Amino acid sequence: MTNQFLPKNNIYASDNVRFWVVTFFILVSALQIWRIFSLNATYDQGIFLQEIWNTLQGRPFESTLASELSAPVKFQNALPEVGYRHLAQHFTPLLILWAPLVGLLGVWSLPIIQVGLIASAGWTLFLLGKKHLPNQLAGWIACSFFTTGTVIGPSLENFHDLCIVPLLVFLLLLGISSKQILLYFIPALMLPLVREDVGLLTFGIGLWMIIRRPQWRLWGIGLCIYAVIAVILITNYIMPIFGSEISDRFMQERFSQYLDGDTGGTLDVLVAMIRKPLLVLTELISPPGRTIRLLITLLLPLAFVPSFSIDAWLLIALPLFVALSSNGGNALSVHLRFMLYLVPGVFAGSIFWWERKKSFFENQKLRNFWKLCICIALTFAIIGNPHRSLSAIIPDSISPWVHVPITKQFDRGLKAKRLISEIPPDASVAAETHLIPQLAKRRILLRFPENYQYKDRQGKIQNSEFIISQPSFNASYSSAFNHHASWVIKSGKTLKRLTDEGKYGVFKCNKNSIILRRNWKDTYKSRKCLNEEVEINSKHVLKVNKRFSKRLIKSR
Repeated sequence: MTNQFLPKNNIYASDNVRFWVVTFFILVSALQIWRIFSLNATYDQGIFLQEIWNTLQGRPFESTLASELSAPVKFQNALPEVGYRHLAQHFTPLLILWAPLVGLLGVWSLPIIQVGLIASAGWTLFLLGKKHLPNQLAGWIACSFFTTGTVIGPSLENFHDLCIVPLLVFLLLLGISSKQILLYFIPALMLPLVREDVGLLTFGIGLWMIIRRPQWRLWGIGLCIYAVIAVILITNYIMPIFGSEISDRFMQERFSQYLDGDTGGTLDVLVAMIRKPLLVLTELISPPGRTIRLLITLLLPLAFVPSFSIDAWLLIALPLFVALSSNGGNALSVHLRFMLYLVPGVFAGSIFWWERKKSFFENQKLRNFWKLCICIALTFAIIGNPHRSLSAIIPDSISPWVHVPITKQFDRGLKAKRLISEIPPDASVAAETHLIPQLAKRRILLRFPENYQYKDRQGKIQNSEFIISQPSFNASYSSAFNHHASWVIKSGKTLKRLTDEGKYGVFKCNKNSIILRRNWKDTYKSRKCLNEEVEINSKHVLKVNKRFSKRLIKSR
């Protein structure tokens, strides 16, 4: 990182930030498109594409992929259902905004939307900074935004509904700073409609307005009231219309330690937390290693300045509390979407701190330290290979060694395109997770080997017309990743069982892919190919992954 990448003065600060915005958009969009083409994108990418595509077809928020994650399927061994709406899991009405672009660009639209929104957030952060700081200092903060793993990681992740959160928060704060009611009001209205839990972030912003912006205190009170009403209505009345996931799945997965095995909604969890303050305190400080890593990653690109900012702590207080008090490691993973709850408060809080300490920026030692922090943050963001976006040049695992060369990734991407072109666009399909993003523009799509059957609108059980498996793809990662090893073994057994039972025939088979078709009469050659591919890849898995092999033997 050299000086030319950071503003040297107030005059050219805008040019520097534009360079970062454009470069970030081009590079990250290209990596996202490469992830999809090279089969490194996975399940969630397909869920959102199918959901938005179905909305375009007059079936709002419908997704069989989302149905596979529903409480009945996960906990009661039910089958996925046609007609299931993703709104049961997450209330995301703003996704409708992206439907026209999905109709125009298809599978390639979501990367452009996601990266474009986050890049726009960086520019809006710069505009916010200019309201309070000299252009040069505002530019440094904005450039730092594009170097942190907490921004780069979520930008490279499978498409998610939170990608618009930083932009809306920065626009809201820009409206306050420029005293433009409409600029404040529109993003404030939209925030709880991004996703049901964004209401907590919205409440935190309102609380910050009450405490730190006296002239906006009444608006802050109104925002808090709106956020509370929105969260209660959405989680307790609207989402249960579409399914029981909010109480039966999500609250259990993230807050089961407070509910003692009972089901419950948002209010039930809050009451349970109040009754168990010691448990809440324990959850907040453990595990200490991951918590410290999270805070360092958040603060590092800004030279740890936000740690001294009251505004930053107020703005991130509620989402940070939720992240630290919930079960599971996802909420603390610095490369996942949940970081976008915290990023706006950290960067905006830094602006408000510098507003009172502008003279500190003249200190050359502090500037040099900040530059060093930016370099370290960007380096760790890159070598972390977030979401396998850089797997073409960075190995997925060091010990054991797993690296698929860029030429092989490019070749498998081309072959996957040809493979998918052989499947009719309106056919029902069950496919392995890495193929799902490119198959998601259809009404019925399932993840194989977890499912190949579904219930139609009349409640009748149906078999997917096509099943697509690529044992060699998963086998190439199986030495280091048990879930890939498991997919090879389970897929192979299911493929052989379905063909032996006569439900499916081998429609196509080679060393790269196997396609079964319902009620298809296969040949001796194609059946032999199936058996050989299953056997070769299963043996490979058991040979290279001894731990998985031992676990498999014990389970028998």
